[in-house]
Amino acid sequence: MASTEKYGWVNALRGYAILLVILIHSSQQLSVSKTMQLLTHTGDVGVQLFFIMSSFTLFLSYSKRKERETLYVKRAFFIRRFFRIAPYYYLAGMIYIIFALVTVKKVNVLYLIANYTFTNGIIIPAINYIPPGGWSVGVEMLFYLTIPFLYKYVDTLKKAIITLVIAIVLSNGINLFAYYLIENYTKYDWIAIRGWYLYFWLPNQFPLFIYGIILFFIFKKNNIGRKTGLVLLLSSIVLLILLMFYPFSNSYPNYFFQREYVYGFVFLLFALGLYFSQSKILTNKVIQKIGIVSFSMYLNHFIILYGFGYVIRKIIKNITFLNHINSDFVFIGFYCFTVCIAYILSNITYRIVELNGIKLGDYLIQKYLKKEI
Repeated sequence: MASTEKYGWVNALRGYAILLVILIHSSQQLSVSKTMQLLTHTGDVGVQLFFIMSSFTLFLSYSKRKERETLYVKRAFFIRRFFRIAPYYYLAGMIYIIFALVTVKKVNVLYLIANYTFTNGIIIPAINYIPPGGWSVGVEMLFYLTIPFLYKYVDTLKKAIITLVIAIVLSNGINLFAYYLIENYTKYDWIAIRGWYLYFWLPNQFPLFIYGIILFFIFKKNNIGRKTGLVLLLSSIVLLILLMFYPFSNSYPNYFFQREYVYGFVFLLFALGLYFSQSKILTNKVIQKIGIVSFSMYLNHFIILYGFGYVIRKIIKNITFLNHINSDFVFIGFYCFTVCIAYILSNITYRIVELNGIKLGDYLIQKYLKKEI
């Protein structure tokens, strides 16, 4: 538990990330006002915050393992990451497969294979199939493969910043090439496919992980004071509010000023501000507890939204006086209820599935290492 306390700010950031994700998905279930749409539409960038914190913690844990362990660090790393993610991802996927068979009466086996081999992060047609939101898990699992290489060659803050610039340029170049192929050889509309498939895949999301590496090196230097931390924190919050009103565009040449990379920079400031300001309010116990079970909440909240959203829509439709209640009040109640139920359920799945998956991974590593030695 000591490590949990020491990195409470990391858990808090994960907590904010999942609250943002549930916010956008909740707003898609009910009708809300234009003002509420403005407040909720940025919730999708919670996934980018997850990516930043993921690469930060990966670099942090990999560096510690590298110092303590000399044998089989890479193999042990991949085993740990697989058993951290796969057990509940696979189990949740089975639940959503049953849900799909009951509702739409069919599943695409090839898409399932891509999602369960974590190759959906680059196989565009299958990128976000079953389980819902699986695109981010596929992207993250593929990113894990790059950690030993990045750790070896990106070993300073300066190199991390250069890598970020290169990653953004390459990302735009790859998507520009995809744009050419889509426009000339397919029937798809560019704006539609950019807003869906090419937004999700690994080449587009890769720069977000580099932000996490930059965070790691600044964290490691630990040379920012509390007052500067407060300035960074307040500045990032102001920027997050202002960005709600900025009309990002998927059209060229505005496409090169990509929304996710801008938010990535602001989240970097927010993370640094949260850590160095030592804000107890924003890293309170509640948000930390939510962050600890955030992976389970990510996988669980979809089924809660599908079921509860359907019930609420039916109730509103059939009970006349509810039509006169402000839709935003209904949405706020719906969102709070979803978060609470998702948290309660995720505490169970975290303890029963996730923690036992981690233990199994550690057991296999110990058994494997002893056998090899």
